[in-house]
Amino acid sequence: MYAINLKTVLKSVSILGFLTAFQISPAMANTHEESECAKHIQDKIAWDSNGHTKWEQKNINDLCQGSTKPTQPGECFNKVMNGHVKWGDGDKWEWQNAIHLCSGTSDSEKTISCFQSRIHAGTAWEEAILQCQLKTSSHKNSNTVNME
Repeated sequence: MYAINLKTVLKSVSILGFLTAFQISPAMANTHEESECAKHIQDKIAWDSNGHTKWEQKNINDLCQGSTKPTQPGECFNKVMNGHVKWGDGDKWEWQNAIHLCSGTSDSEKTISCFQSRIHAGTAWEEAILQCQLKTSSHKNSNTVNME
């Protein structure tokens, strides 16, 4: 009654294999703008205070995801990391938090200005990041790193 036909099994396995082989990875799904954004960052902008410019691809993807103006996420990140943007108790940022703030921005000045005005108004830095980061990106979360 429930006998499985070898031909049916092989057909199912073939279809699954085909679908798996052509599954689009996140790296393949990058828009032209996101790819251009990555070119503006990799080997050009330091991700840490030691001047390292070789980024892990995941971090570039996170920073560039949703970008419509390729230079802006990198400019925002660079200004936050090196431009003395105060987050409350200081101006030395953890790179993960700078990525969270600047991810996908199409206007680095507006993003930074938003953050600074929230901090000036007494908002905690974690909340200010959430309030000022690009709202249209689907990967936003609150995974910030304690900067104290």
